[in-house]
Amino acid sequence: MKTKNQNIIGAVLVVLIVSLVPLVVSAFKYETGMAEYAWFSGSTVRYDFFLFWKGQLLLLLCALMAFYAALKCLLVKEGMPDSKLEKKYIIPLALYAVLAFESTIFSKHTDAAVRGGYEQWEGMLILGAYVAVLFFSYWILQGAVELRIVAYGLLAGVFVMTLIGGMQAFGYDFFRTDAGKAVMNLMLDNKLDFTFNFEKGRVYATLYNPNYVGSYVALLLPVILSLVSGKRKTSAVFVSVVSVITSALLLVMLFGSQSLTGCIGVAASLVLFLILMIPNMKKKPLPFFIGGVVCAVVCVFTVFCYQPLFEYGINKMFHPAPNNQVIRSMEGKDGTLKMTMDNGDVLNLKVNIAEGEYRYEATDEKGNSYNLYEDETAERMKFSDKKYQTIEIEEKKIESKNQTYNGFIIYTPSTGRSYTIAMQGEKYEEAGVNQTEYRIVTPFYKLDELRHIETFGFEDNLHFGSRRGFIWSRTLPLVKKYILQGSGPNTFIYAFPNDDYVGMVNVGYGGSLVTKPHNMFLQIAIQTGGISLLAFLAIFVIYFVESFCMYFRKTAYRSSEIFGIGILLGTFGYLVTGLANDSTVCVAPVYWCLLGVGMAVNRYNRNREEKKEANK
Repeated sequence: MKTKNQNIIGAVLVVLIVSLVPLVVSAFKYETGMAEYAWFSGSTVRYDFFLFWKGQLLLLLCALMAFYAALKCLLVKEGMPDSKLEKKYIIPLALYAVLAFESTIFSKHTDAAVRGGYEQWEGMLILGAYVAVLFFSYWILQGAVELRIVAYGLLAGVFVMTLIGGMQAFGYDFFRTDAGKAVMNLMLDNKLDFTFNFEKGRVYATLYNPNYVGSYVALLLPVILSLVSGKRKTSAVFVSVVSVITSALLLVMLFGSQSLTGCIGVAASLVLFLILMIPNMKKKPLPFFIGGVVCAVVCVFTVFCYQPLFEYGINKMFHPAPNNQVIRSMEGKDGTLKMTMDNGDVLNLKVNIAEGEYRYEATDEKGNSYNLYEDETAERMKFSDKKYQTIEIEEKKIESKNQTYNGFIIYTPSTGRSYTIAMQGEKYEEAGVNQTEYRIVTPFYKLDELRHIETFGFEDNLHFGSRRGFIWSRTLPLVKKYILQGSGPNTFIYAFPNDDYVGMVNVGYGGSLVTKPHNMFLQIAIQTGGISLLAFLAIFVIYFVESFCMYFRKTAYRSSEIFGIGILLGTFGYLVTGLANDSTVCVAPVYWCLLGVGMAVNRYNRNREEKKEANK
């Protein structure tokens, strides 16, 4: 039966956000604005293919949704949500938005914070769109018709995504074809040829990175499965068949992406589902026993087929590559190059040049001196003491920005690594002495200071989770700095110590940049502040508690309630993947929108229950 006040247009806009936005792929040329930084290359131009235009479409759809909502307020006085139900969500949502805005206003990198930029394109405008999308989805969707439109529209969009990803898993990548390249070049005047970072058979779909495929699958697999029903109507059977096919293709995408994080997210959703079904298990154990056996068989078969993938992922977590470093860090201070060894020992090195010859003074923290001698065969200086024989020094002239400096290269032959140091002399007339300052030569032949880099944890596990141990050890100390106010949306690249050149080289990141923390919660804490993270979590916790209480003790479910459970499981799984993945405009709009839809579904189900009770 049709409701008195349907929001068909609003429902269609929601569908476009959850279904169309993730599918957008096209090139965008932009200026990085970061060539001035010593840790960045001299290149000023970059191309983005998977992020920018998704964000622009999201902003357009969000604006249309806001316009539609405004018209609803002006032209229709009925059908707005219960204000009491709104407040429990609106307060943390508004707090998150205010803190994100505050972090943007006071950011040192306002342009990036507002518009987004290098390898993220998730600035304040996009974060504002997330908030608006959640609010309007919750506000607009009120009846069964709108919810069905969203459910079926979402299914259609995910089905298209799984076709793209499924083909990639079997070695047929649309974007490697002429038609695919034409789509990617659509927004450019000068057409590009492309090289792909991922091997054939690796799934990235339209989501930029295989890791985000894991987040996408964890978010949407439970939602799509919730659309499978036992109804015999032709339309219901069709929806169920498409849902089953789409779910199977989502699993193909997941394993093709090789995202262990995605597998963990799906597993977490399954655990939550089992907890929700405990009352049903007691009353109807047989269906759950059969389902459990089927799941176990599928899991065993999957692990057998993808054994190398699971072994690789488990080893990354529980048996990461050992640290392979001799020098843990370097710091240039007061004319001394302080080197901290992997075992914690400190070696202080002073290098001076007199009459064209290098003169070395090496001491430890206790003041013990260590002599160096010249190995004429290797043309390097070596330590006489066995304690530091893993370090060798080669004297060298350094060229940087059309200037020549005296300098040297520190080698650690056992690791195959080297660190190039330039010496800059600064004369202090009043003291009558020259003091040497040590500058590291970056991979881009720029000079930069060697400063102290604060770290926390993961000292012996820098390679944990594909080097997440290294990234997190440098990110965690930043949290206390940004508790009240973040560095600004899209500014993690500036907040993170990308000038930790020694640490970067040690883990194989030399010449690369850390643009994101590989943890959505750390990303929020740094960029929009620790309190904003609490607000972000509060939004979901309130929704989670409401949903859990609503669905836990039921023994019979309507289709709208099953849909609500699917959204609860999907959003929960997505947040679990956030422990090792970042927020990205490829997937985050779907999460925020589905969260709003989930709240609307809960309201719809509660209203039905209240009417049912009132009619008794």
